[in-house]
Amino acid sequence: MELDQFMKELAVDFLTEIVDVFFPDLAQRLDFLQKKNLNKQFYTDSPQGAEREVDVLLEVKVKHPPPEFLLIHFESQQQKRFDFSARMLAYHCMIYAREIEGERQDSFSLAQFEAWQNRKRILSFVFCNYPLENGITQEGYQTSFSQTRLGCQYTIISLPMLSAMEYLQKDNSVVCALAVFMNPADFSPAELKARCYDKLRNYLPHLTQKQYDDIVYALETYVELNEKEKQIFQRLIDEVYPEVKEMITNPLIEQGRQKGVQQSILRILSHRFTEFPSEIRSQILAINDAGKLAQILDAALETNSLEELTKNGLLEQSRNKAEIRRN
Repeated sequence: MELDQFMKELAVDFLTEIVDVFFPDLAQRLDFLQKKNLNKQFYTDSPQGAEREVDVLLEVKVKHPPPEFLLIHFESQQQKRFDFSARMLAYHCMIYAREIEGERQDSFSLAQFEAWQNRKRILSFVFCNYPLENGITQEGYQTSFSQTRLGCQYTIISLPMLSAMEYLQKDNSVVCALAVFMNPADFSPAELKARCYDKLRNYLPHLTQKQYDDIVYALETYVELNEKEKQIFQRLIDEVYPEVKEMITNPLIEQGRQKGVQQSILRILSHRFTEFPSEIRSQILAINDAGKLAQILDAALETNSLEELTKNGLLEQSRNKAEIRRN
């Protein structure tokens, strides 16, 4: 679930870059300066239906209609599910009912009907973190009864089937984060991390702080290095990528890097615990010791309670206890 949350945030923060790298022709038609976040709760029944929620839903203006707007629907999937296609159809139906059918008015002319019909379309795509036969495929689901048919189409992107080396050659900043989940081929974990940081250097002037934090979070959390690989990484940035060493040791960059680690810790703990005291949040944001932050990050992934973090001295005891979220 924690990885799902990160992927959702990455999709929102790097929407333009993700569409550009995976749907380049479509990206040329969209005005990303005119986008609206539509993330919300959807309900299967009214008024007391079971709660259903899409991962990410954003509305983007189309430069040359029709349609006027594209509803971009994103899902993150970490395990293969046999019912996933049916679930995607359910999401499509909910999005259509809320965002398209919900705007329809009684049409007494063909022009009115066509104007509504051409107003919005849905694009759905999925990042999955398990291998499929192909890296990028078009999938769908259809159900029918007698002469009635209902279906949807979506793009599924199997990150482990894509080449990290190939995508790192693309001029796109989000690749610095996504390459972590791709097939490393001949890259060792240390070399993959060094290359991603080296590529990140080129985009520093153009990234927001949140985007930078996202990439650092991916590199520091999902590229796991053992002690030997840590030594290899250090040697790489000393001898092969000295600009990377300068970047990650620059006080301003290091400050941003630490902020990224702080946000990573907060993201993990707030997701894992039903109640997350504000005083604990303040403690984490006040820590400037990179080593201690790294220890807390590692512990946050494994701890069963916040009390465990306080017992080993990583955090001070909170007056309010947090309970682990049972998902």
